[in-house]
Amino acid sequence: MVNGFFLGNELIALAAVNSGVKSAYAYPGTPSSEILSAFQKFAPERYAQWSLNEKIALELAAGEAISGSSTLCCMKMVGLNVAADPLFSVAYTGVAGAMVLVSADDPGPYSSQTEQDSRMYAVSAKMPVLDPCNPQDAYRLTMLAYDISTKYKLPVMVRPVMRVCHSRQNFETGEAAAQPLHGQFQKDMPRWAATPKFRRILHEKLNRSLDLLAAEMAPKIPEKKYDMAVVASGYAYAMAKDIIDELNLPFDIIKVDMPYPLDRQFVIETELVYDRIVVLEETFPVIEHNFTIKTVGRLNGLIPSEGELTPDIIADILLTTAGIQHEREKAEAETAETPVNLKPRLCAGCGHRPAFYAMKLAAPDGIFPGDIGCYTLGINLNAVDTCICMGASITFAEALKRSNPEKPVICTIGDSTFFHTGVTGLTNAVVNNAPIVVAILDNETTAMTGFQPVPHLSGKLTIEQACRGAGVNHIVTVDPYNLKKGTEALKQAIAYAHTDNAPAVVIFNKECVTKTRYKNKKTAEISDACTDCTICYEKFECPAISRNRVKRMAEIDQNACVGCMVCIQVCPIKAIGVKK
Repeated sequence: MVNGFFLGNELIALAAVNSGVKSAYAYPGTPSSEILSAFQKFAPERYAQWSLNEKIALELAAGEAISGSSTLCCMKMVGLNVAADPLFSVAYTGVAGAMVLVSADDPGPYSSQTEQDSRMYAVSAKMPVLDPCNPQDAYRLTMLAYDISTKYKLPVMVRPVMRVCHSRQNFETGEAAAQPLHGQFQKDMPRWAATPKFRRILHEKLNRSLDLLAAEMAPKIPEKKYDMAVVASGYAYAMAKDIIDELNLPFDIIKVDMPYPLDRQFVIETELVYDRIVVLEETFPVIEHNFTIKTVGRLNGLIPSEGELTPDIIADILLTTAGIQHEREKAEAETAETPVNLKPRLCAGCGHRPAFYAMKLAAPDGIFPGDIGCYTLGINLNAVDTCICMGASITFAEALKRSNPEKPVICTIGDSTFFHTGVTGLTNAVVNNAPIVVAILDNETTAMTGFQPVPHLSGKLTIEQACRGAGVNHIVTVDPYNLKKGTEALKQAIAYAHTDNAPAVVIFNKECVTKTRYKNKKTAEISDACTDCTICYEKFECPAISRNRVKRMAEIDQNACVGCMVCIQVCPIKAIGVKK
């Protein structure tokens, strides 16, 4: 018996356990990160791995699944870009056991580079995809995904959006966890090592399976009450149903569990039954593209093409379609006065902050490509000039240096991201004689997504060894709390890169202050000599320091200060010292 108030991500993990999953693989990324942790909690005796990146995670899950085992693979939607190569191939080969890929989307976006829709990957790869509307539905559809995968021998995608992943619902089940599904690899060259000739055969078989599955999973058209219908999937369905019920709107509503493949006969019958059809889904018109007439949605401009769907937006769409006059009430957040200083910032005592500050001191006119992680917040210190995707800081650094040879280029990348996709970029920089400086910000964890483990704490390798193996000869490790040494290390690295026409690496090592709950026995204080130059609380941007408007000077919040003492080194007039 399981009974509790669970996140959607937790219920996805529970469904995987109860379906008999043997092994689970993931790379952390919001909003998917809690799934693997929950799987470990529900089934500590089963195998769970934080893989180095999403491609590796998907290949490992597929490798076990073609051996007859049942597996789970989890990532966020931009991670699916990294895993796209094996994704398309595994869709053709299928599996011998069962495999579910959870790709969590972030409409908005709230913590991602894009609003991409994982269902578009499913359509392109020809992989069935299920779209849950709430946490309980996430459990049901994950269970269903394993049933489909087992029956049709196909990998199946489950696509929860952030609101499903991170909302909670009461949930109770008496289902016992199924025994893990094991298997042994059976050689089948035309399938597992298919050449182009056999790939076409596999494609034909896949198409037949998808047709059968689409008919089996066709949405149910309700007994007609109105001339208009809402066809919806995912979280958009949950919002639309509540709004239709609350406002008593003249719409029938049809829930689509599986946006792809969508049964063609269902589409034809729906268009015959209803005079007007509103298609609600996030974020791309995957379902809507199947309809040809009588349809309103993103393709005709009624629904915004960007941003998360909200209850206000959906209510506006439905009232407008129904011809009901209304004035949309502005949400409280739209009318309230916006508070100041609410932008996200690095934590007080974060080792990344003095590393960024040292970069600015070492290369005032430098170019600073950044990467994905907490350290993206180096933007606030004007020490991140680009942020594209995981690992792009190093490759962009090489390109930016080639286009701007007169300027020093220092890129920043976190320890987890370095192993994710940074090593190949660094190797490319070595091979192509890129005179750049790579600043690896090593906080000994994957902090932004929940403190998942990092490879170099396994005791089996170090960041220095990885850099050396990539061909880097100039590698220096410094404590970022020592601002003078950090700045000097960067200056020496810039000089080396210029003289030797090769990349140099500076590793700033300081364990995450949040993970360790670091608190020095002593803290800093500001004397009356302060001239309110603003450096400590604006340019250095320490969140423990603010301006006292009455005294017209900086002051330190002793509850927030962790005692890193870097501010003492930053103050140009020595007005900051150790609190006595």
